[in-house]
Amino acid sequence: MSEQEQPNLNDYIAQQRQKSCFAGFPLEGKRVIDLSSVVAAPYCAALLGDAGAEIIKVENPMAPDALRGWGTHAATGIEPYHAYIGRNKLPITLNLKSEAGKQAFLDLIQSADVLIENMRLGVMDRLGLSHNALLELNPGLVIGKVSGYGMTGPHAHQPGFGTLAEAYSGFSYLNGYEETGPTSPPIALADLTTGIHLAYAVSLALHQSKRGESGGQVVDISLYEPLFGYLGGEFIGYQLTGEIPKPIGNELRAAAPRNNYQTSDGLWVAMSCSNQKTWERLAEVMGQPQLIHDPRFKTNNDRIQADSRIALNQIIKAWVLSKTNQEALELFRREGITAGPIMSMKEIDEDPHYEARGSIIRVTDPVSGVELKMPDVPFRMGDNSEANKKSRLRFPGLPMGSANQVVYRDLLGYNQEQIDQLG
Repeated sequence: MSEQEQPNLNDYIAQQRQKSCFAGFPLEGKRVIDLSSVVAAPYCAALLGDAGAEIIKVENPMAPDALRGWGTHAATGIEPYHAYIGRNKLPITLNLKSEAGKQAFLDLIQSADVLIENMRLGVMDRLGLSHNALLELNPGLVIGKVSGYGMTGPHAHQPGFGTLAEAYSGFSYLNGYEETGPTSPPIALADLTTGIHLAYAVSLALHQSKRGESGGQVVDISLYEPLFGYLGGEFIGYQLTGEIPKPIGNELRAAAPRNNYQTSDGLWVAMSCSNQKTWERLAEVMGQPQLIHDPRFKTNNDRIQADSRIALNQIIKAWVLSKTNQEALELFRREGITAGPIMSMKEIDEDPHYEARGSIIRVTDPVSGVELKMPDVPFRMGDNSEANKKSRLRFPGLPMGSANQVVYRDLLGYNQEQIDQLG
C-alpha cells in the first residue's frame, strides 16, 4: 500500500468506528480483541462483528495471519478467505514480546469486553498474559479460548487443526463411502462449526458481564466437540446397538430415500423423501404405486435396511436418469416432492432466489476499489428492512496493520512516538 493510499484508508477506518455504524445492533458498544488466526476463532470474531461489536484484529507484525495467504488474487491483491472472515475488523499489528507491545495489549484489554484467542496452551502464560492476569486487570472480560482438544485432558497440549478435529470427532470416518475410505470435507468444517458455537457461548457470557467490573470468565471450546455434537444420534445409536456406524455416501442412516441422483443431461438433484407421505407420493409420481406396499419399502424402518436401500436407490436412480434436470425439477415442484438442484458457485451467482432474498451482498474493497460479492449474514431479525437489520457485513477484510493509526491514536490516545515504538 502506498503512502498516498494509507491516509485515505485511515479516513475510511475512522468512519467505520463512528457510533452510527453500530446503532441499534445487538452488540452495540461491545469491543472484541481478536488475537487469533486462520479460521475457527477469527470466524467467531467475525460473527460478533456482524452483530455490531467493534472488532480489533491483532497480528504479529512479523507473522501475519496465515489466512491472508490462502490464495491471493494476483490481479487485485485481494485475499478471498481473509476478505470474508476478516470482515468488519480493524487490523492492527502488535509485538507481544516487546514491553511497549505488551503494554499496548493490556491497554486494549482494559477497553474491551471480549478477548478471542487460539494460541497453544501455555503461550499466553509465557508471555505474562495469563487468563487470570487479564481477568484481574479487567474483571468483566469474556475470554473465548479455542484449541484443538480443549484446555483439559491428555491431548490438551497437542496442536489442533480443523482437519485433525474432523477426523477425531468421528465425522471423517462417517463421511464418504465405505469402499473408498474416510473423506474429509472440502471446507474448514470443524473450524466454522467451532466459530459459530463460540460466538453463541460468548454472546451468552456477555449477558452476565460488565466491562472492567464483574462477570468475566473463560469460555473453553475445542475444535472437535462441536462437530462431535452434530453426530449425537449416531453415537447414541452405537451405544444402544453396539454396531459401529459405517459411511453410506450421500444417504442418511436414519431415513430413506435420501440421496443425490444424476439426470440425463449430466446434472444432479438432491432428494430427501424420508417423510412417509412424501415417499408414497414419489412412488406414485414414478408410476410405481405398488412400491408403497412392498414389504421392503413399506415403512421407514423397512427402507433403511441395507438390502432395501440398495434396491430402492436403483429404482429411483433409473427413473431420475430418464429425465433432464429441468424436467425432473419441474415435476418435483409441481408434485410436492422434496428434491432440488445441486448448485455450483456459478449457478448460485446467477440464481434469482439468492438475488431476491439478498443472500449475497455487494461490498467494495476500499483498497482496490473492486466490488466484491460474498455471502451476507444468514439470518434476519426485526422487520427485515435494510434500515433495521440487526446484523450486517459492512466491509471486507482490510490490509495487515491498516488500522494502527486509528486504533492507537483514537482509541488508546497514543501519540506518534508511542505508535512508532510498536512497529
